[in-house]
Amino acid sequence: MEAIRQGDIPGVQLRRRQELVLPPSEAWRWLVEPEKLARWLAREAEVEPGPSGEIRLRGGEPLWEERGRTVELAPPVLWVLSFERLGAGWGAVTRLTLRLHPVPGGSQIDVMQDGFQRLPLSIGLTVWETYRLRWKEALARLAAAAR
Repeated sequence: MEAIRQGDIPGVQLRRRQELVLPPSEAWRWLVEPEKLARWLAREAEVEPGPSGEIRLRGGEPLWEERGRTVELAPPVLWVLSFERLGAGWGAVTRLTLRLHPVPGGSQIDVMQDGFQRLPLSIGLTVWETYRLRWKEALARLAAAAR
């Protein structure tokens, strides 16, 4: 099992960061364009752009579907979403913050997902760990694809 990282609070919030060799303006496209999202985050992606837009993701085995509704949007730096897995019976949403920072040679994507404590106690930690591993794998795919 991977060690807990800075910014992680088991069962409450998780944080992942990934360096990208693209400036924030180009990296942003990998967050908002469906064909690019489908290369690293989900098998299928739909994006309804704008400050009241949303994102829908499908993928996995067994098949899952997620929806993120925009809470705050400041392209090409910040996208905050009310994020939920549809049909999972959790009855609660998490908050997903995607932030891009300029760094020498490109940018860094900073992913923060919090609110897991609002999930039923019996599954909160399991769901948190599932997303922690998913973000690790997804961001590695993003770094490899966005070259």
